[in-house]
Amino acid sequence: MFALAALLAQIAVILVHRAKNRTGSRPESCTLHTVLCLLGITAGWLAIGRPEITWADAPLVLISGLLITVEAAHATVRLGAPRWADKALCVLCGAAAATWMSSGWIPGT
Repeated sequence: MFALAALLAQIAVILVHRAKNRTGSRPESCTLHTVLCLLGITAGWLAIGRPEITWADAPLVLISGLLITVEAAHATVRLGAPRWADKALCVLCGAAAATWMSSGWIPGT
């Protein structure tokens, strides 16, 4: 599943960021990242054929596609990635998280 691969990659980025930056800082506003993640989830949902959203899938999609993705985007910025990388990560990982709603391993099956 695309969502599982994206989730593992995001967790790896977060762990590298936390290992390099042990000092705790005040959290920054992540409004842009949140909006981009929601747009990515919507685009992914449309791309896999608009499956029915159930209560079993929605929390998993929101946790992996929104909460973890916003944290990974923040870590990407702090690790010195190009200026566009965090925004691309939000949209692509949000879209990948939408595949949790698909019934098969490959969307559309």
